[in-house]
Amino acid sequence: MDVDRAYELIERAVRAGRVANAYLLVGGVRGMAGELAERVLHLLFGPGDLRVHPDIHRLVPEKKSRIISVDAMRERMIDPMEKTTFMGGWKAGVVVGADRLRTESANAFLKTLEEPPPHTLFLLLSERPEQLLPTIISRCQRIDLPDARAQQLEEPYRTQVLDILAGDDLTGVTARAAAAAKLAAVLAALKELAAARVQEDLAEEESDAGEEIEEDAVTALVESRYRESRADFVATVLSWFRDLMALCASARRASLDGDDGGDVPLVNEPRRTVLERRARKITRAQAFRNVEAVESVATSLERNLPELPLLSFLIDRLAFGAEGDL
Repeated sequence: MDVDRAYELIERAVRAGRVANAYLLVGGVRGMAGELAERVLHLLFGPGDLRVHPDIHRLVPEKKSRIISVDAMRERMIDPMEKTTFMGGWKAGVVVGADRLRTESANAFLKTLEEPPPHTLFLLLSERPEQLLPTIISRCQRIDLPDARAQQLEEPYRTQVLDILAGDDLTGVTARAAAAAKLAAVLAALKELAAARVQEDLAEEESDAGEEIEEDAVTALVESRYRESRADFVATVLSWFRDLMALCASARRASLDGDDGGDVPLVNEPRRTVLERRARKITRAQAFRNVEAVESVATSLERNLPELPLLSFLIDRLAFGAEGDL
């Protein structure tokens, strides 16, 4: 949805008195999400410089940790939003980089979202909504903007994952266990990469006078960075099985033996030959169940359940269409 269309929907809701208490704007916080937020604020508060408006409260990640702490949440958002308005109209709370909320700050904010003060609007801006607690997301009306981050696993990890899924030997207990172990090894490498990059980021930043980042903040940063990469990992796996499903569900499935199968758009276009060969060997129902299985395991991964057992369980459930996989 583009910014103009999103703004039109919110404006109509405001005029009709049916505006949501909170909107999750998924897009660039300095791009389209930021632009939409400012337009909505001007809708509520009129023209002029709103950066110092007494009824608009903004919260952004601070310091080297780039995390929104529970103290900052209470002092700069929850407490001010519960007070009487200065101008007698709307109050607005803008959380920039809402994915930087720590669990404690998100839980503290949750009660305010559940029981917001009257005539209050919250705007949560995020480029990585997968990092938000599901309970936060469920209490917001989500708007995805065109510059939202595309989940794309970086190289060489994307190629490694696709090579595993496209492997010829995916039949039998031993081969499937090996495939699950290889996928788990990719996740382990992504976790090491996240830790290394956090340390690099911290080393490059100028030190605050007399201040050192706490160990738990570093741990939270690494976990946040890793969860982003893991979400991209899942998106890559899901794209493979959605491509298979698209080929199986195509009205022209029979044409896969000829040249007409190329009209089915695929995310993994360079792997079309393998995907078409696999699609001939699985049923449409199996293809749909594959996607459901990946989505189910993705949910379990977000709950931080052990990764290797989950991946082993997933691989055992999937119909790959590989040689001998009937």
